[in-house]
Amino acid sequence: MSVLAIALALQSFGAEGSPLPPVSPSIEHDADYLMTTRDFSSAQFGMALEWVRESERGITVRTTGAEFAFEPAAGTLKLRQRIGKARQVATVTFPPTALTGLKVDWHSDGAVMLSAHRGRLQMRINGDSLLMIRYARALELSYALGFSPATIRQSSGNMLLLDEYGGIGSYLATGSGPGCVPGDDGRITCSLAPEQVLWVSVAPPRKYPWEASLSDRVCWHWSMKTGYPTDAQIERWCRYGNILLQQSEVMLWKDWSLRFIPRNGVGEFERVNRTCERLGMRNIVYTSPYYFLTGTGLEDKAMNSFDNFAVTGFSPGDGRGLNWPIFVQEIAKVMREYRPDGLYFDGIYDNVVRTYIVSRKAREIVGEGGLLEYHATGSPPGGGVYLPQIDTYFDYILRGEGVQAEYTNPDYLRYFVSTYHISNSIGVLCNNNDYPLDQAFVDSLLDRNIRLHYLLGGPRDQRTQAMRKWYWPALDERLKGRVERAAARRQAAGAGIWEAMRSAREGGEAGLSEVWAANLADPGFVAALGGLGPGEHELPGGWRAYLSPRSDAALSSEGGVLHIDALAHTVVCLEHDLPGDVAAVQLRIRATGECGMSWGPAILFRAGNRIFRFGLRSDGKAQGDRPGSQLLFDGYPLGTWFWLRVRLAEGCVVLESSSEGSVWRPVHVEYVGPTDGPRSLAVGKVPYDGSRVEFQEPGGRGQCEFADVRALRGSRP
Repeated sequence: MSVLAIALALQSFGAEGSPLPPVSPSIEHDADYLMTTRDFSSAQFGMALEWVRESERGITVRTTGAEFAFEPAAGTLKLRQRIGKARQVATVTFPPTALTGLKVDWHSDGAVMLSAHRGRLQMRINGDSLLMIRYARALELSYALGFSPATIRQSSGNMLLLDEYGGIGSYLATGSGPGCVPGDDGRITCSLAPEQVLWVSVAPPRKYPWEASLSDRVCWHWSMKTGYPTDAQIERWCRYGNILLQQSEVMLWKDWSLRFIPRNGVGEFERVNRTCERLGMRNIVYTSPYYFLTGTGLEDKAMNSFDNFAVTGFSPGDGRGLNWPIFVQEIAKVMREYRPDGLYFDGIYDNVVRTYIVSRKAREIVGEGGLLEYHATGSPPGGGVYLPQIDTYFDYILRGEGVQAEYTNPDYLRYFVSTYHISNSIGVLCNNNDYPLDQAFVDSLLDRNIRLHYLLGGPRDQRTQAMRKWYWPALDERLKGRVERAAARRQAAGAGIWEAMRSAREGGEAGLSEVWAANLADPGFVAALGGLGPGEHELPGGWRAYLSPRSDAALSSEGGVLHIDALAHTVVCLEHDLPGDVAAVQLRIRATGECGMSWGPAILFRAGNRIFRFGLRSDGKAQGDRPGSQLLFDGYPLGTWFWLRVRLAEGCVVLESSSEGSVWRPVHVEYVGPTDGPRSLAVGKVPYDGSRVEFQEPGGRGQCEFADVRALRGSRP
């Protein structure tokens, strides 16, 4: 589909009886559309291009949140942050002559287009402080940071670097490859293939909506029985909030994966709208780009929740987003015909390009004053990296569902859940669980400017009690000062992350000593493996075994080598407690057949309630995981023995590998903060999140082998 075809399709959105727009043929087409279109050339949601100035030194572009100063003679781009803290966040160095002849092609109050070398270099800057770069040749860039980041989030060539007051990010909008890699000297190198599109973000793109964050309170309605609350229920809830989030777990809609038709009729839908309006509440209704299947080829998987749910379970989602034009047309119809006050997105796509398009289109559709909420526990491009210029078009960003283990991780709360000085949406922690909201935890959320939704519990519900005691009373004009003081304390204490990463990377074998080794040749252990069926089993030597229901697994041990034969996407693992001072775990591992991907053979290290996993995949890659982060590494072919190690040092996790077991190579270093608490490990087919839940499709058969399982004490854990 050409750029013109997309534009024509967008013009027809919402037209009565209009045909479905075509699906997008590729992410590259959509990235080209974003680079060249005038569709997003107007100021939007408080973000604008304020001016473009040309001088003998170069071209400077000012947006609401940043300044981009190009100096062609020096081959540099200076990135300056304007919100959160006025400062230069980075200097980007281009190859010599790459910026020669840089000129302004056009500009408006929402974007500017720059080019050089007769259009072979194209750059666009949007009013939300997002820079897009494409060059006809291979391009090598380097960044010199102007601040010391408190978190470095990286995955698959994408990177987000932040501290308490903002930061920058780099994203491979198209293609793959090494992308952006941090060095220990505070510099970042970025390698791009010809025509590959890189996005560079300066954050935050807009000011934080303090007034709305204090006065607007969301009542979150979830049900497996009814999609529509009664008038009496809404009257009770309005005492606690002025926004009704009708997730109701998709029961509002008939054929919800294909189109949005009020399940109980338009009249019933309008009743809820009228009641909310009468009571001074606004109404947000459930839609989901991720679960919307029209045009994806998965239409036969669509279902109505929760019809026959015990048999069908949830319908599949589709993270590709090729049907984004159809979804946008459908939500335009929802807003025009049913007139809610806004929309709730239960996930979007796995790529930044289409998610950015849908986010901006959704803001156009609901209007500047409409409400948008994005449930973004998983955000593109993934692996714990996200794009603030996506989140910023939403009033609320909801994160943290199902990852309670991360609630005590200060990095997760501050730089993933909290949006303050990042996207400056209102960051909300998902509290639809039994996690205790005691005063200390509520204080930790408020200090990081995190909000909570009210889940409509009765007076005995511990969440209601905690919010009444400690949360709601704190939402007043004093909170801003409290947040800023807490940020200043953390900023002062958080210096030295580069030094910590360098020390952790270079530490290697220094200070490590073996404290425990598995005896996989013990006769009692070997005998106990035979005939294990699904479920949990106690084994000799302090081991626990778990086989998931559909694993169809066979375990054996010979010559100190543990063998597992099982279906690919199931759980078959052995677990063992470790001494509390263990700082590293390692093993020798080999995989063959369809051994799995995120359920592939691995070693998993638990430290308190944190997990760190490192293992192999069926596609010849290695995979590193912790909650909210997944990393892939090339060069691990099936059938080959490798040594893998997970090491904790200096507040960092270090993933290391070896081809012979003596010389270890750091594969990845990431700052994760404190890792206190009891230690244990798991080896086998361990899921990416450390759970015991198998995938919905068990897959084909695969084999994996493990040996030399060891735990090591560190001098600086």
